[in-house]
Amino acid sequence: MSSRTISLRELQKDLPFSADKVSVQNLDLIVNAGHDMWGRQKPQRVLISVTLSMKETFASAAQTDTVDASTVHYGKLSKSITSKCESLSQWLNPHDLLDIIVSAVHDAADSPTALAVVEAEVCFPKASRTGEGISLRLYHIPELDLTTTVLRIHRASLLALIGVNANERLMKQRVVVSVALDRVQAHIGETYFALEQIIEKTVEESSYETLESLIEDLAARIIKFFVLSQAPTTLPAPAGVRITIEKPNAIPFADAPVIEIYRSAEESDAHVKKMVAELGLKRPQIPFPLQGRLDEFLQSWKQD
Repeated sequence: MSSRTISLRELQKDLPFSADKVSVQNLDLIVNAGHDMWGRQKPQRVLISVTLSMKETFASAAQTDTVDASTVHYGKLSKSITSKCESLSQWLNPHDLLDIIVSAVHDAADSPTALAVVEAEVCFPKASRTGEGISLRLYHIPELDLTTTVLRIHRASLLALIGVNANERLMKQRVVVSVALDRVQAHIGETYFALEQIIEKTVEESSYETLESLIEDLAARIIKFFVLSQAPTTLPAPAGVRITIEKPNAIPFADAPVIEIYRSAEESDAHVKKMVAELGLKRPQIPFPLQGRLDEFLQSWKQD
């Protein structure tokens, strides 16, 4: 897709209000796309969801009791997506798969110009080692030709030494981490297994007392050692990272306390400029899978 790419925060400012939407949720297919949890290019289970926001209401379809151009036939939409995805012979990265799905949407819509916003998501439920899945969600405003894609690691369940109470310093407890990268390009979107490794090792090697310290450290490592350490490209880097951490066993009569942050990864921001200066020209390439501790690898890299 050759649209102008912006961040989700920027795109949300231009999102038109839509009273009427058509959605298909979690179309379950086996598709030759994405990487599995070991980073291999393998056919795998994919959950595909689309949400189509209409420029106008379903008024004419409702008045005539027919599926006309004011709506989208969800049966036809599902068949169009299934047909295109199941006919793939060559492996695709997740971004190219999203483009195929958007193409299927336009094929299924009697009037593609009636679409105000197209949202398409591919979720790989078996691609995560510790979480509930890894997804990429595309947002597209056809009239403005604006697009963004968000990469998400869903609810990774990890063990961390975390807490201020004496008993919490004696053993690790479960935390649930979700991460979203805003404005993700294809070269980032197909290396999500490396991102998950940074999340896992950062959390499990930590010993903070507060979630606030842990979440700040995790955000900094993702930006510095994943976003900024990718191979140079003319495409824009991710705009930022949003992280939530849950601590399920902390409060007996609540599901969990949760904290959430968003940190910019824009190189024009002062804290990112500092990271770039610290990295210099030599960017660490963290092996996958990394044998041993991430903190020891990074310390060794600094000394080289």
